[in-house]
Amino acid sequence: LLLLQGIRIPTLGSFDVVPTRIWVGDEVMTIPCPVFRLARNITEVLGLVDDKDYLPGHKELEPLKYFKVAAAVSMSRRKVEGCIEGTTSLLSHCLAKGKNVALVLRDVG
Repeated sequence: LLLLQGIRIPTLGSFDVVPTRIWVGDEVMTIPCPVFRLARNITEVLGLVDDKDYLPGHKELEPLKYFKVAAAVSMSRRKVEGCIEGTTSLLSHCLAKGKNVALVLRDVG
């Protein structure tokens, strides 16, 4: 996100920075606004409306690079992938059951 590059985490959603125009006094400014969009599987389970136009130009997002995450935390790629998939599966299950959940992602946005 720091480089304004969006990322997609399968079964969870995507994070991106979208330029947003705001009025400041009598001037229009464009500022980067962090945006999170839930994955389709979760929106369907919850019966939410999907806003397909949230990304200008329908740009493609890079998939999460598990090997880079693994290198950053000194773990195997397989373990990192399993942890992320387990977390997203648990989140999806809790949301489907109507539970209130908070997913806190440090240093994002």
